[in-house]
Amino acid sequence: MRSDHRHSRADKLQATCFWELIWTEKAEHLMRTTSRIQQIRPDRQRRRRGAVFLEFVVAMPILFFAFLAIFEFSFAMIAVDTSTTAAVQGAREGAFNHDAVVVFDNNAAANTDPTGNDDIADRIALLMDEYLGVINVEIRQNGVSDDLTKPNAYVRIVRGGVTAERGDATLAATCTQTGAAPAANEIVVTMCYPLVDASNPTGVGNPVPDWLSSVGFSLATYHFETTSRALLE
Repeated sequence: MRSDHRHSRADKLQATCFWELIWTEKAEHLMRTTSRIQQIRPDRQRRRRGAVFLEFVVAMPILFFAFLAIFEFSFAMIAVDTSTTAAVQGAREGAFNHDAVVVFDNNAAANTDPTGNDDIADRIALLMDEYLGVINVEIRQNGVSDDLTKPNAYVRIVRGGVTAERGDATLAATCTQTGAAPAANEIVVTMCYPLVDASNPTGVGNPVPDWLSSVGFSLATYHFETTSRALLE
């Protein structure tokens, strides 16, 4: 009985020592693994920071020019909407039954400036000029009461078979009326102007700033044209 009791205690002691040895080895292995992880982790973090910086360097120019394109396109849409409204309102103004004492075109042959405001064509051009001021464009004859910080627009007005011109006449050759020929009982207003002001191509004061010209996409050679019609009252 005593011998069996001693053997039982010895077996328990051996089992305890065995498990202590196993846990000790596991603890040492875990400490070595943790030590290796702590040594590897800073290297991975440094590599990750380097990858993030490289991604930023690559993506930043793309995002920058994408934002430029969005803003430039927005300016273009504002210019198109404003100019279309100006042409529509100009045609409506010309369609009114004006007083008989007001002639359609009282300017001399080479005079395309509307500031005299003494005929129907002048009234149409000046009304359109108010709308175009939103996009920094004016309807003036070059060198005659014009603002050199603004690009000039050209307007061709056909009313009852008679044609009048206002604004920058140098654009007349490139300004094309759209649609059918004007009828005798209608007025047709055609307007055009350069999208980019040659004197300040990258300025916000342009109808459309030419910001993307640095990457080969320029609007400097483009013109905006629109035609509006209305029946005479």
